[in-house]
Amino acid sequence: MSLESLFILNTAGYGAPAFARYLASVPSLADAEPVWSGPQDTVCIHIQRKELVYLGIVSEEVPPIEILEFLDGVVQALSEYIGQLSELTIKENFVTVYQLLSEMVDSGSVVTTDTTVLRGLVPVPSLVNRVIENVSGIGLGSEKRPNVNTSATPWRRQGIRHTTNEFFVDIVERIDTIVDSSGSIISYDVSGDISCKSRLSGMPDLVMVLNRPDIMDDVAFHPCVRRRKWDEERTIGFVPPDGQFKLASFHAAMDTSPKVLPLHVRALSTRKDNVYTVEVILEPGQCNGRPIEKVSVKVPLPQQAYNIGVQCKTGTHAVSNARSPQVEWNLKTVKSADRGLRLVIQYLLRSASAGSAEKGSAASSAEQGALAAFIDFEVAGFSASSIKVDALRLLRESYKLFKGVRYVTMAGSYQVRF
Repeated sequence: MSLESLFILNTAGYGAPAFARYLASVPSLADAEPVWSGPQDTVCIHIQRKELVYLGIVSEEVPPIEILEFLDGVVQALSEYIGQLSELTIKENFVTVYQLLSEMVDSGSVVTTDTTVLRGLVPVPSLVNRVIENVSGIGLGSEKRPNVNTSATPWRRQGIRHTTNEFFVDIVERIDTIVDSSGSIISYDVSGDISCKSRLSGMPDLVMVLNRPDIMDDVAFHPCVRRRKWDEERTIGFVPPDGQFKLASFHAAMDTSPKVLPLHVRALSTRKDNVYTVEVILEPGQCNGRPIEKVSVKVPLPQQAYNIGVQCKTGTHAVSNARSPQVEWNLKTVKSADRGLRLVIQYLLRSASAGSAEKGSAASSAEQGALAAFIDFEVAGFSASSIKVDALRLLRESYKLFKGVRYVTMAGSYQVRF
């Protein structure tokens, strides 16, 4: 794989003119294709993570999934080093970002995105070093020689010691679904990640037993996992890296399982003369009575919309006009007893809609009003696929292992059509 260039951009695409022009040609960043043809026979591949866009440019034939996987690895590595990623934190930690990218990519070829290896090459920035680097513009680096591990387990060095031996597991699942105006599910998909935080001494060997390994397919494991053990016994055997790492990512085959929606959303769109009304109603779904947190409903409106009025008795709302009008409704928590939470949007469309109505012709997609609502949420302590950890066994070492498992289900691409 040969990477020509790598850009870290804001959502407007400033700094990459070709990407900014491409964004101007689509209704919103969410509608932008992750892979598209760029200028001078190049291919542009990007991912979006919150307020930043990570863009890779290639000029040779490369499987796009490799670039997408690399970009995701860049995000994970930067997050572990500098925490919350934003335009400001990237600028404040420029020296560290530059050093990491230099170690990840060599002359366009990807070397590694494994943070366990990178920690032996690039020091984690301290507050004092960061202040000096920002003032002087000079990277202090590390006073010690890089601690490069050349053993049979390059993801874990020898001689690790911790005062307490802990291992924590997070199983985070994402629901991608499209629901039509009648409430019927058009498409439904569940994928997830098994992320771990290890603070174990010595060279531990762990075996993780899951309750429903049969429904897991398209599984991608960390290099520490012994693949043969998974293929033969459907258990995960591994010597863990020290610190945080992603053990596996998977897709859950839900063909024979009930399609669980933690949050039920009804979206209605009506029109009277030139007044359009959008109504969104929220109710808790199947989540074992768990509270639904960080709920966000985004309703993009046509560019011709004006005189936008919003009514909601619960939560907060905002109207933005960055690229096209959009109403966002935010609720901190939706509890099992909450029923009929309602958002009402009314707006007018400019004269083009009236002309099309007089002609009796079919209105364009922009003149039909809002087409869909996009939902975000998070449910702690709940698994949409019912995949859970049955056992976590420690081999080789004799100390007592303290362990914890957390389950989180969140919205991926969660769309409700009008």
